[in-house]
Amino acid sequence: MTPIAVCSDDYAQNPGIDAGILDLLAFGRLSAVSCFSTAPAWKSNAAAALREHKGQADIGLHFNLTEGFGREKMPGLHAVILRSLLKGMNADRLQRELERQLDAFEAGYGQPPDFIDGHQHVHQLPGVRQIVLQVIKRRYPGRPIWVRNTVPANPAWRGKPQILKYLGGQELAAGLKISGIKSNHGFAGVYGFDREDYAACFKEWLAAVQPGMLIMCHPATEVYPDDVIARQRVVEYNFFRSQEYPDMLAAAQLKLARLSSIV
Repeated sequence: MTPIAVCSDDYAQNPGIDAGILDLLAFGRLSAVSCFSTAPAWKSNAAAALREHKGQADIGLHFNLTEGFGREKMPGLHAVILRSLLKGMNADRLQRELERQLDAFEAGYGQPPDFIDGHQHVHQLPGVRQIVLQVIKRRYPGRPIWVRNTVPANPAWRGKPQILKYLGGQELAAGLKISGIKSNHGFAGVYGFDREDYAACFKEWLAAVQPGMLIMCHPATEVYPDDVIARQRVVEYNFFRSQEYPDMLAAAQLKLARLSSIV
């Protein structure tokens, strides 16, 4: 059977997301979880709850430059993208922020992350991806940490998958290869967060499967305010909790695996 990884993003953002992810981990429906290490819940309870599932999935840092968790004003994604394209990112400040988030991750989880990605994929932006690679090589020499790249599994996919590819995904993938840092082989899970027929999306992504492919998801058990994709999170959770999901994997001769074990 072909091994693939399914990663749920945004752990520690709110209780509905955390409950959904922990439940899906308990039922073996995920193989990776990406975490906000500076969210208030990470330190108070989320990290401790996740430690109960050590060994079941890769646990990584969801590097964050845009989410303030209702406590602090953060720049929007468009502002961060524009600044990066205009070469306006402050390298020293970025490095300190990444180190701060890694420190918080390790303090909560008790060990370094298995991987690093970015909230809204900020880790791949110009001026940011270089810092991510530098920090990994300096901070974790010899440790097999992988980094998400967003090069679409199917080159024919249009719209958002191509935007991500050309907004740093392709360059990051090349940089990872040069640096000898492991990464996924093909990326899926990108859509408009507007599909009640999420299973149809998932089936389309599986049609592009290759060993080591990574599918991103955003499940939650309930809707929380101040989350623009909150309702779609519940749609995703219901799919991953259903029998249709494992049946779909089995029919395609696929198995969930930790990406750290297959790339």
